[in-house]
Amino acid sequence: MAEAKVEDPAKVLKKVIKEGGKRGVEIEGAADMGGLQFFCTSVEEPQGDVKLIKESVLAMNEKSDPTEEERKGGSGHIGKMVFSAGVERLAIAAYCPEDKHDKIVCEEWLQKVVSMFPGGKIHEVAKDLCIGGIPADSDKNIFPLKIREALILEANNYLRKLGLFPEDDGDDDDEMVFGDDDFPSM
Repeated sequence: MAEAKVEDPAKVLKKVIKEGGKRGVEIEGAADMGGLQFFCTSVEEPQGDVKLIKESVLAMNEKSDPTEEERKGGSGHIGKMVFSAGVERLAIAAYCPEDKHDKIVCEEWLQKVVSMFPGGKIHEVAKDLCIGGIPADSDKNIFPLKIREALILEANNYLRKLGLFPEDDGDDDDEMVFGDDDFPSM
């Protein structure tokens, strides 16, 4: 029987930081285009590890170096909740930049999300970055990948209640778009 190959922790950390840096650039771009102050997203590389999701968020928040060929980080001014599904747990990090502390309490935001499922708890608390998780429980049908999207929605709804995330008014999806083919020539 072949043993499961354990990946070198240094290589895993490097992947986590690389993915976090790239996601930071994406968050910065999306926030700048949409005027968002807060953003909820997921990452794969931490695989539900609460220590690694923290490293991922720190990489997202790194100051972007314009001289580097490949940009990374740059989203430290944007509040965010980041989710990472692993086999054993869904790791969740909530980040709130200092200039937004008057609008939202990082720990309360994370508590709202982790309390949605039994066993969810906060592992680390700081004013700007809180880390938590929800353990998998097959007996209660709690699987990290299955619950992730519902919790991202819950995190966004919490922001909406505080007026920190745009309302989903549905106009974008329902609006009819007509092209030249829709109007027969007379």
